[in-house]
Amino acid sequence: MKDGLIWAIIEADTSQHSDHTIFLSSGRRLLQRMAFSLLPSFIQKKIRPGLTKSSRLHPTSYLDGLRGVASFIVFMGHYTEENLGWWTEPYGLYEDGAPSSPLQLPFLRVIYSARPMVHIFLIISGFVLSYKPLKQIHAHQYSALANTLSSSVFRRALRLFLPSFVTLFIMAVALNYGISDDRYAERYFDLPSQLGHVWATCVRLIGASWAIDDLSYPQPVYNPALWTIPVEFSQSLLLFAVILGLSRCIANIRLLLLAGISAFCFYSGQLYAVEFLGGMFIAELILIQDGSLTSPTSSPTLPKYNVEEKIKQADCGSTVKQKLMQVFWAANVVSGLFIASWTNNHVDEVWGLSFLNAHTPEPYEGQRVWFCFGAFQIVAACTQLRCLQSIFNTSVAQYLGNISYALYLTHNLCLTTLEPRFVPIFDSIFSKATFWGRHVAWLAGLVVYLPIIIFVADLFWRAVDTPTVKFAKWFESKCVVEKKQ
Repeated sequence: MKDGLIWAIIEADTSQHSDHTIFLSSGRRLLQRMAFSLLPSFIQKKIRPGLTKSSRLHPTSYLDGLRGVASFIVFMGHYTEENLGWWTEPYGLYEDGAPSSPLQLPFLRVIYSARPMVHIFLIISGFVLSYKPLKQIHAHQYSALANTLSSSVFRRALRLFLPSFVTLFIMAVALNYGISDDRYAERYFDLPSQLGHVWATCVRLIGASWAIDDLSYPQPVYNPALWTIPVEFSQSLLLFAVILGLSRCIANIRLLLLAGISAFCFYSGQLYAVEFLGGMFIAELILIQDGSLTSPTSSPTLPKYNVEEKIKQADCGSTVKQKLMQVFWAANVVSGLFIASWTNNHVDEVWGLSFLNAHTPEPYEGQRVWFCFGAFQIVAACTQLRCLQSIFNTSVAQYLGNISYALYLTHNLCLTTLEPRFVPIFDSIFSKATFWGRHVAWLAGLVVYLPIIIFVADLFWRAVDTPTVKFAKWFESKCVVEKKQ
């Protein structure tokens, strides 16, 4: 009796909804889901607030925000250098018929100074990669430390190179089909040859991890920004080795030895190693400052506190001593931003920078070592200035921090695709021979390019970057020996 009733209900339902209607309804829902998934993540959260969990701030979230802002500045730098080369010159010089822009003034020009941002990346990487292991060292959790370092070494190559390879293959296909231009790589006549060339580029990119100081080593084609990936990989391995080697030392002795190793690297010309180890040095000092050292007789637990509440309660210093320290760190920010205002050319004609350039320490030449010093000033000041941390803990900065790696990898792909199509249009409308024409053309490019670049970076972050992290963890779980009970 029940079976007959069920079949009657099914027949009645199918009579009301034909197969064609059901198919169209399912297809419509599928298209809606696909269209929704293509929307940037922040728009998805606005439409469906409960779709994703809101991420809480952690003690070093401000560094994620700083990294996001730095990644955005890298895009701004590449865009500006390629479209308005005049603005890379010092203010008031080499104007080519039109007055200089106020954006060429020191401090203001930082918004498109890409080169110093890379040094900020490397210092933050050293800080972030060493922060958790150092906390475990302070808590005497040496077994957990071994697992952390083992996992970090195992996953580091996958984390860095897989998204980079995906970017290279996308750019190779876009180049072969004429979607993007050939400013960074040669276009082959057929796709198999193009893919073979990009595969060879991937292999060379890994090999560059062993030749980061060899200036004759081939730079990565298709996407020049990828030159930092081998640096990140090789210096990460060095950092993990140093953490392991110094893990049993007393904190003060570890700091002393770390300073000695960093000094040796500096005078040996290994500036990238200095930046990674310097990030570890700052992380150690921050943990000591926050009172996270535990005595041998105390319980080896890690500090827990509400970051949002700590930021609300913190001010810019109440006592005279605190205010003096705040002034000191604010002066470091000013100095770091001034160094980050280094012009691409004719630095000998710029006040202040010409003096620094003339007193560049051996064995270095030019701006690179000063970018290192300036980056240390900025990062170190961010760890001390709560007012500055609150800026990088804002939702915009945190969002840029989430997509920072994706933005860094994909912005050249977008520029090589968009600029060949829009630059001729802008040039026909705006005259770059005039002061206002240059500014309006610069702003017009940002209005057109920026939403597309953010959209692509957000999609790449969700479709490639985040799955890569999950894949690395899954792959590690399938390869490691299970702990015996």
